[in-house]
Amino acid sequence: MTAAIPFKRIALVSLMTLSFGAMASVAQAQAEVSFVKPENFSDIGFNYVDRTTAMKQLEDHFKALAARELPGKQLKIEVTDIDLAGELEPAARVDRLRVLRTVTIPRMSFTYTLSENGKVLKSGKADIKDMDYQNASNRYFDSEPLRYEKKMIDDWMAKDLLGKDRLARVTP
Repeated sequence: MTAAIPFKRIALVSLMTLSFGAMASVAQAQAEVSFVKPENFSDIGFNYVDRTTAMKQLEDHFKALAARELPGKQLKIEVTDIDLAGELEPAARVDRLRVLRTVTIPRMSFTYTLSENGKVLKSGKADIKDMDYQNASNRYFDSEPLRYEKKMIDDWMAKDLLGKDRLARVTP
């Protein structure tokens, strides 16, 4: 009989933890990201694996930003074109090498809708690019995949959705 009390206590604590987790996820923004005809994108990678990996990383980035910066709101993104920074060039090995030049800027086109409780707060079409991507400060390390594209998305969200100069730095 005494063994039942700790079990009930553990079960109650577990249930409370799940409830708090569910409430926290409701308060966070939900982002829905889709890619419209990615086979027609300007430059999203050389092969299927590169393309799907790049799209997944960009989708995850949009979702993480929305969760952090837009609590309680819903963001819908439909990406219609992507042109990654740099240009793929043949290399001596099987893989291609992405070479960054001042003229090979990152670009992205998408439509977006920001809403809260079913009410549209803002919507439109965004054609974003970073003409100075090689010289501008970047919050992402050199080793971060798609660092220029992520910075470009951060800048768009800060200026167009939040009305800020830039997003606040996040420490892990």
